Amino acid sequence: MKNDTRLRHGLAALLLSLPVALGTSVQPAQAQARATASPVIDGLEVNADAALAPGSTLEFALRGTPGGTAQVQVPGSSVKVPLQERSRGVYTGSYTVRRSERGLSPGSLIRSQLTVAGRTSQASFNFPPSFAAAQPAGSTATAAAGTRVDRFHANPVDRLAPGTELKFVLDGTPGARASIQVPGLPLAIPMQEQTPGHYRASYTLRLQDVVSPGPVVATLRKGGRVATAQLAEPMVAGAARPAATLGAAPASALSLQVTSPGPNAVIEASQALLQGRTAPGARVHIKVDAVPPAAPGRLSIAQPVVQQTVQADVNGNFSLDLGSRRFAPGTRFEVQMSAQQGAQTTAEQRLVLYQG
Repeated sequence: MKNDTRLRHGLAALLLSLPVALGTSVQPAQAQARATASPVIDGLEVNADAALAPGSTLEFALRGTPGGTAQVQVPGSSVKVPLQERSRGVYTGSYTVRRSERGLSPGSLIRSQLTVAGRTSQASFNFPPSFAAAQPAGSTATAAAGTRVDRFHANPVDRLAPGTELKFVLDGTPGARASIQVPGLPLAIPMQEQTPGHYRASYTLRLQDVVSPGPVVATLRKGGRVATAQLAEPMVAGAARPAATLGAAPASALSLQVTSPGPNAVIEASQALLQGRTAPGARVHIKVDAVPPAAPGRLSIAQPVVQQTVQADVNGNFSLDLGSRRFAPGTRFEVQMSAQQGAQTTAEQRLVLYQG
């Protein structure tokens, strides 16, 4: 059982219902053909213990057409994971990052493949920004290989509102492709190389844009090498946080909500996925105990099922797989959880579920 002081599942999230995991959870980087008879990939969840550090376990959950075979891989690295269909349309698998790993960074693409009845669909996803946020600014697993970010800066603005122009500057390896991912914006902002190694970008916020709290991450790609950097200062002058929702005041209290399953729900624990929402990037501490049904006149002793810390994705979504263990019908599951972000911590919440 992992210590609850480590990140777990969150660096993502429910991809994350897909804005994600590892967490969380990130829209497909490329459009996917969806012929009527072809399988459909709905999303990919990426979770991790400690981002992409050696020894961290990456857990993948692909959602799509049931009854097939699936896999994920990160080109240029050793990550190639066959996924097993653990519940209808949910394929899962895991990979432990090696100390000798090369070509794996927060800017790497995750390529997924789903085959059903002889037809195959593919989709590519980005790691959630929380993976880059877990590393020191400007560092990546491949920076030492030659691709680097020397400086990443944004001009401060008075507020994040429609019509506000965001301006970014990046200095790093020349002749590369550079882009910026701002939490809440649907697409990455491309940067133009004005002089060798000096990149600039500007973006005017539209009426429908919503900038979410979370890290602003620049990615520099050259060949198969990737470097990333996180914006060190908030975009809004004088703000304590990197970003805010357009037209809304910063939240004064940290929230925590379980979206599925509901209270007293009857579940199949070996296939259950606990899902919820909190503040983007918040850490959620979750402890689940199982109390088996007792014979008349006897007491049951609670058995630990899982105790982990997950991190919400840029949309505030988080999830936790209850594992593959099977329990006797009528077993009661007692779920305890709380969220933490900076100095804010929610009151402990409790949820009771039952094995069907």
